[in-house]
Amino acid sequence: MQFPLYAGGMLCGLYGLIKYFGKEIVNPLLLGYMGIGASQSIKGLVLSLSIGTNLDKKKLIKCKIEKIGLDLEVSPLDLICLVLAYMAVGVYIYSKNWIYNNVLALLFCVHGIEFLFLGNFTTGFILLGLLFFYDIFFVFGTDVMLTVAKSIDAPIKLLFPKDWEATPPQFSLLGLGDIVIPGVFIALCLRYDIIKSLNKNKLTELVNNGQGDQFIQMLQHHAATAPRYYFYGGLIGYMVAIITTVIVMLVFDHGQPALLYLVPACLLSVIINALRFGEFKKIWDFNEEEIIKV
Repeated sequence: MQFPLYAGGMLCGLYGLIKYFGKEIVNPLLLGYMGIGASQSIKGLVLSLSIGTNLDKKKLIKCKIEKIGLDLEVSPLDLICLVLAYMAVGVYIYSKNWIYNNVLALLFCVHGIEFLFLGNFTTGFILLGLLFFYDIFFVFGTDVMLTVAKSIDAPIKLLFPKDWEATPPQFSLLGLGDIVIPGVFIALCLRYDIIKSLNKNKLTELVNNGQGDQFIQMLQHHAATAPRYYFYGGLIGYMVAIITTVIVMLVFDHGQPALLYLVPACLLSVIINALRFGEFKKIWDFNEEEIIKV
């Protein structure tokens, strides 16, 4: 429930900085900050490929200050990823190519969906419901969202060519929040599909008998073969909603709050599947965090 407040505060803060200091000051600061974030994305990707684990074990810097909540550890892998991240930022500043912008933006989306976690559908419905009104207010109620989106020259949005003949060329924008937030919810749907298919008694038996390898193999098997009705429903809902957003934007020639269409589509996809399979009560009782603890 706090997420829309933090998002709104950040958005208004950027709006104020742009208005009073100009985008020429804000953009370099934001790119510098994004370089640090990108380094962690690169590190996560490297470690997921089982590369550089030895470089990450050795810590060059350790700093912990409990009073301010600081717990900093820097490894050789962190420094390598930081250099690679700022090289990518440098290429972006030099090229300003919309395709390269989209590549970096999609990498941030993947990291965001991996990093954010929804443990149950109740939290997901509340989050998306609040962001539904958040997006409508900041697009139709004020000029904050469109001003920030058009002023910031950083890979925080996807660009789609709209008018090549204009000087400079005109692009349609899709904010990363319109990908990451529904993406986190659809990822929850996928995990629900997989967890629902598990034989929990068999898994418990494997754990109690110390058969860790068989436990992992069983999880991998179910992850690959489980029916994905909720996941595919969410994807279809997302695609229908984003196409609707683009059509409405072209018809009215005005930026649209994508979550106005995405939120109902994603939520309805879950409700329809829950009613279809007689699981409407079950989805509200589902709590992934409790299952993980067990």
